[in-house]
Amino acid sequence: MDRQKVGFRMREKRKEKKLTQVDFAKMAGISTNYYASLEQGKNSPSLDTLSKIAKALDVSVLYLLNDRIEDMENRVEEEVERLQNLLENIPKNQLKVVEGLITQAARLRILLDDNWKDILENGEYEKFSQSENQVPYDRKRPIVENYDNRDKTYQAIIKQLTDLSPQRKPDRKSKLLGR
Repeated sequence: MDRQKVGFRMREKRKEKKLTQVDFAKMAGISTNYYASLEQGKNSPSLDTLSKIAKALDVSVLYLLNDRIEDMENRVEEEVERLQNLLENIPKNQLKVVEGLITQAARLRILLDDNWKDILENGEYEKFSQSENQVPYDRKRPIVENYDNRDKTYQAIIKQLTDLSPQRKPDRKSKLLGR
């Protein structure tokens, strides 16, 4: 556990709620000085204390401990922006539908990228047996199945987005080249 990062997340969420350290420490049921030392990364909280803090901040313990979630959310936001720029010509009456599709496509793209890295690092197959007496055999890793299913869903969403996008008129050069 990186005490500095945990403390930083605690501070950011507390500030979002517009609470002072004193007010928040009372809410969480811990001393103000101890809470301040946690925010500064000087101490590591027990799991029980971390649970109290997470509950008072209305976040999961995992959120406080794991910066992977924040990283994924940032990557999703970047992908949403990229897709919005690509699809900026969609008519306003279809925009609400498209916003949901763009967000879902962005999430899937990030998951696909992470799954692909795992597959590259660990392979598509693993040795598996259901008991000690059985000879292990190669089986496709579950993450490969997840990747395949997510990829199909991603492709379907991208097709929907493409179908909703106004078709571009071919430019003169494309007409000349027969495209």
